[in-house]
Amino acid sequence: MKNPLIKRIPKELVGDWQKYLVIVVFMVLMIGFVSGMSVGRDSMLAAINTGKITLKLEDGSFEFKNKASEELIGAIEKGDMADVREYLINKGYEEADEEVAKAIDEELEKQVTEGIETAVRAQCEAYGITDEDMIQSQIDTFMEENYEDALEEARNSDEFKEAVSDAYKEAHEEVVKAVDEKWDETVEEYNLDDPDFSPVKVTVYEHFFKNEDEDFDKDGVKDAAVRVFKSTDEVDKASFNEGRAPEKDNEIAIDRMHASNVGIKIGDTILVGGKEFEVVGLLSYINYTSLHENNNDLMFDAFGFNVAMVTPEGFDSLRTRTHYSYAYFYDVKPSGKVAQADYADKFLKALITQSVVFDNDLEDFLPECYRQASNFAPSDVEGDAAGTEILCYILIAVIAFIFAITISNTIDKEASVIGTMRASGYTKGELIFHYLSTPVVVTLIGAAIGNILGYTWFKEVAVNIYFETYSLPNCGVVWSPVALVKTTVIPLSLMFLINLFVIVRKLQLSPLKFLRHDLRRTKRTKARRIPAWSFMNRFRLRILFQNIPNYAILIFGIVFVEVMLCFAFGLPDSLNHYGDRAPDMLFAKYQYMLAGTKDDDGNELVTANEDAEKFNSTSLLYEKNVTSFIKGRGSGGTTEAVTVYGIEDGSKYVVIGAELNDGEVYISSAFKDKFGFDTGDKITLSEEFANKSYEFTVSGIVDYEGGIAVFMPNDNFISVFDKKEGSFTGYFSNEEITDIDEKYIATVIDKDDIVKVTTQLMHSMGGFMVVAQYVLLVLSAALIFLLTKIIIERNEHSISMVKILGFKNSEISALYMIPTAFIVLLFTLLGFGAGYVILIYVFRAFMLQMDGWFTFYMSTKSMAMSIVYMLVGYAAVSVIDFIRIKKIPMDEALKNVE
Repeated sequence: MKNPLIKRIPKELVGDWQKYLVIVVFMVLMIGFVSGMSVGRDSMLAAINTGKITLKLEDGSFEFKNKASEELIGAIEKGDMADVREYLINKGYEEADEEVAKAIDEELEKQVTEGIETAVRAQCEAYGITDEDMIQSQIDTFMEENYEDALEEARNSDEFKEAVSDAYKEAHEEVVKAVDEKWDETVEEYNLDDPDFSPVKVTVYEHFFKNEDEDFDKDGVKDAAVRVFKSTDEVDKASFNEGRAPEKDNEIAIDRMHASNVGIKIGDTILVGGKEFEVVGLLSYINYTSLHENNNDLMFDAFGFNVAMVTPEGFDSLRTRTHYSYAYFYDVKPSGKVAQADYADKFLKALITQSVVFDNDLEDFLPECYRQASNFAPSDVEGDAAGTEILCYILIAVIAFIFAITISNTIDKEASVIGTMRASGYTKGELIFHYLSTPVVVTLIGAAIGNILGYTWFKEVAVNIYFETYSLPNCGVVWSPVALVKTTVIPLSLMFLINLFVIVRKLQLSPLKFLRHDLRRTKRTKARRIPAWSFMNRFRLRILFQNIPNYAILIFGIVFVEVMLCFAFGLPDSLNHYGDRAPDMLFAKYQYMLAGTKDDDGNELVTANEDAEKFNSTSLLYEKNVTSFIKGRGSGGTTEAVTVYGIEDGSKYVVIGAELNDGEVYISSAFKDKFGFDTGDKITLSEEFANKSYEFTVSGIVDYEGGIAVFMPNDNFISVFDKKEGSFTGYFSNEEITDIDEKYIATVIDKDDIVKVTTQLMHSMGGFMVVAQYVLLVLSAALIFLLTKIIIERNEHSISMVKILGFKNSEISALYMIPTAFIVLLFTLLGFGAGYVILIYVFRAFMLQMDGWFTFYMSTKSMAMSIVYMLVGYAAVSVIDFIRIKKIPMDEALKNVE
């Protein structure tokens, strides 16, 4: 015989469809969003990682001033260091020999000519010839007849040979001396005498490009910089998001993210290098997933920088100079960051020495592991696991308390039914199974629909969020078992256990207590004393006391939503506030980072700008002391990039203590605020690509919120990091430096760079935050709807009774809705305050997952809007509650009367 209780499950779902529909919708949205974010992230990472192989992402690149010969490429691919010293000496010998030979010939000719003239004059004098014209005629005649013989005789003389040998020997000694002096500096700078050096064999490919001006609105004004590559390149290829590769010399394919930002579409024409091109494709280069024009840029700029593809003929038609860039691939791949750094260091030594021997200046060298344009986006996408997991944990908590209240209310409502069934012989196990069935079915329905949407619509939403930020390839769907566990298995298990606990605890009571609706576990002592207010107010207060557990959950929900609203409104405010304060976050108006400290002639890069001040800097890592929950998440991961500055004594840009002992440093206020350091604390910083660390003691704080930084006197910097005396890496200046060639400047940091960071983040996240605000509006209304519905359902008997007593619907609504309105209004205000305080700490945890630091900030308008959104959600629910109260019949009071 079939269990008749099974037939009740569909009836229960249909009978209370509004409540279960809201729960299902709520679960679908939450599970779908979290699942979609996880699937979208995993799918995007899979597409990037696959692209690295199929699109042949380089292991690194280098650029020569001139096109490299086949012999030079062959020597580079072998990975051996050239004997530069021998090359320089031989080259010096050749130059010295030419000069010595020229000087010898000139001196020999002079001496032979003078010797002949002297001898002729002496002979003429002996014959009494005094006429100068006659003497000169004799000299010319003798010179013509005997000059070559005299010259040959002089060359064959022992004296001449000995003099020549001494001249060459002396010149060669000077060459060796000069080479050794310069060579010692080169060896020391690049560690070319490394005893552990071993050749790193590579395969080299041409990857030439040109930097052109882009004018997409064709008004004659430069709108962006564009880096143009050939469509025939064998490495660092592009995938097409839309359109196709160029086939004619007037066709071009450009970066999809840049095109989206500035409004370029397929079929449009743009000016590149003054030439008109038709846009036929929107692409994503595997080595430009974020549009960093220079590797030292603080932030990528998808508005002002673009990458593009043209045909070889179109490439040749562009007028700017070709950058002879080459991509290389290791024959044996290194594993781990330390190995990558070791390979890059060895290959650079070979590259430098071979470029010298083949007389081709090396202008750039960048291993792929250091390339921001190809590593920034994957790192950030991978780090988004933190955000989705936090949402998942919130989802579990929300589902847990909603079902706990729902089940408890259901058992209270059906107490007499449960008592009758228990008295009729139904076991507790059968009832437990029955009352667990509905929430399990609802959860499975919500999880199933949520995961379907997560792998379809929400996945596209997540991918579009990434597409609004980075230049990423199209991606397929990747099955994510982790997302399934987090969004389905864990919520389902938690819901099952919580409801099992509630049901088992409720069913411990006897059947008689269920029949009497006496579900209290403690005896009632006496009525709660209520102030001597008016009857209506006392009635409302009684309703409030009767529903304390429900109101407690409602308060929790309000605070939770207010925290999320504060985040949705506060993050854009924080970014804008950070951008507005950018000019105050710089040591100087300009911070110049140099590519080297000497020019091509070996002279130190100096400026006549009296406002300029030298500094040293290097980048280290700080190991974050984070919990396992945060560890490994966010773009910053488990380490924080720290810039260490060496500051000159008496600096007018950065003021630190005059007398700091070795190991004592100042830190930026951003470093202090982010990690809670103070004077006297010790910090340990390490190098990213070497097994080396440094311990420092904090001696003071520099008021600088623009970055995570450490400051020490320049003398200490040189000592700690083993730099040469007088070395430096850049200049601080409040005036623009114009007398240093741009090719020697790696990057310039000014207020525009800080603003660019916030502009890009606002573009990437601003739209998402607006959507989040509306989603939270719906979420707040859903939470209030579920909880107020429970409150009204628990008081249906009382509401029906007061209807019989003659109260109007409006009066009844005032009795039952005003307490809820009071709670919502009061705790919306208190919840905002609590949410704001909570979010300060949550935001700090959020920033711990990221590199950099900025404080949480909310404008007055955003504070007001976060409260208004909650009240608007409640206003919508109040209308539904009023309709619900109107529909409660008066005969409800005549049912279940004991």
